[in-house]
Amino acid sequence: MEALTRVVTLDDSQARIVDIRADLSVGDATLRVHGLSPTVSRETRDRVRAAIRNSGLSWPEGVVHLTASTAHPRSDVDLAAAAAALLATEAVPVRRLTATALIGELGLDGTVRPVPDVRTRAIAAAVAGFTHLVVPAANAAEARDVPGLTTVPVAGLNDLVNWLRGGLTPAQRPESREGASPTASWTPEAWARLSPTAVRAAAVAAAGGHHTLHVAAPGTPILLLPRLIRALMADLTDTEALEVSTWHFLAGEPAPDRSEHLRPPGVPLLPDDTIAAVAGSLSRPGLLTLAHRGVLTVEDLPELSARIVEVLRPALEHGTIGITAAAGAESRPAGARVVFTARDCLCGSVRAKKCRCTPAQRARYLARIPLWLLDRVDLFVREVTVAEPDPSLPSLESLREGVARARERARYRWGAAPEPGTKIDYTKAIAGLPADAVRELEDAIRHGRAHPDIADIWLTLSHRSGMLSLLRNPAPR
Repeated sequence: MEALTRVVTLDDSQARIVDIRADLSVGDATLRVHGLSPTVSRETRDRVRAAIRNSGLSWPEGVVHLTASTAHPRSDVDLAAAAAALLATEAVPVRRLTATALIGELGLDGTVRPVPDVRTRAIAAAVAGFTHLVVPAANAAEARDVPGLTTVPVAGLNDLVNWLRGGLTPAQRPESREGASPTASWTPEAWARLSPTAVRAAAVAAAGGHHTLHVAAPGTPILLLPRLIRALMADLTDTEALEVSTWHFLAGEPAPDRSEHLRPPGVPLLPDDTIAAVAGSLSRPGLLTLAHRGVLTVEDLPELSARIVEVLRPALEHGTIGITAAAGAESRPAGARVVFTARDCLCGSVRAKKCRCTPAQRARYLARIPLWLLDRVDLFVREVTVAEPDPSLPSLESLREGVARARERARYRWGAAPEPGTKIDYTKAIAGLPADAVRELEDAIRHGRAHPDIADIWLTLSHRSGMLSLLRNPAPR
């Protein structure tokens, strides 16, 4: 089996992506490293093989060939090389490695040693479209605040193997409220490269409690949109914060710092999460409840099992989740803004030019998304970042103020701000809108028109038409 991993390396202070390929062939149980400098090849071979064996993992019968895409004089490829060897020998599954970069030097005992300038590498990984970055535990703080990137700190090779096999890491739950300040992670350079369409969609989702689908082309950071929506959401009231904190306390999570206890929670849902973890039990709240009043990020939507997708239905439709057991039954809140993320092809390539999926293969992959779920999604986003900065992009602070004003107007119009899953009285929703806007909206609903003349209504309907167009014909990129 051929395997591929990637490492973010430094070359004269410039970060670049190096591919590490592994292949298992017939022969003695040995490891051969190609493509690196002779000294690095020899040292990497000795460290990787010793680390795998000293971590209690068995070395396969056969020759493992490791090949780097370019010569590299550093030892920070060790972790990626070990992951490629384990993947080639089917000791770990591939799913979590499709959009993951790895950095780290291995000790002979399997420990992962720190490397220099991880923040520069993390920014490069996010720009390249990676969603996860595995780093030495000692370097974790350097990469945690990079938007669009989830940091996976590992102290040893066994930590990496555990995560690749579906286990949790300190970077995932229960750390669901990353960053006290909504502006802390957004440098001016990162903000300027956001797509205006994505920013507008995020503001609409934050203000109206809408669910969003982000189908990302290769190279698009898929975790940037949920973080953007969460950054635009207003702080919780004291009453709301107490409710949210209570559920997180019942889940056994540590109390948030005083500076961040008013921020809406951010919770990830992964394809290998169980029904019990998603829905919860009578004794412990699940992910749907922990994300209440915040953002629930459903990663790799086409990879979700049908049973997990069905568990999401009541939360999407009513904002609640029912728990039934022999000891009784209980209804719990599950009013989160859900952001569904999906790559537009099965290979998960981080570069469009390297994807070899045919339109038919991409169509079959996206067809795994159930139609009933799409009916509960209001916003569709394709691109989150742009190549050239947009000088007309509003500031984060002004957008947050606009979201707060929109929720206040909604609260005045129908007595409460909109929450995910709640039913809205149509007559109250259109109260105060111009008569021509109401006519255009009703005509669009009645005749299925995709492009009304009024800009705001056109933008709303274009999200739906863009989503359906991609799912029906995924060929263009």
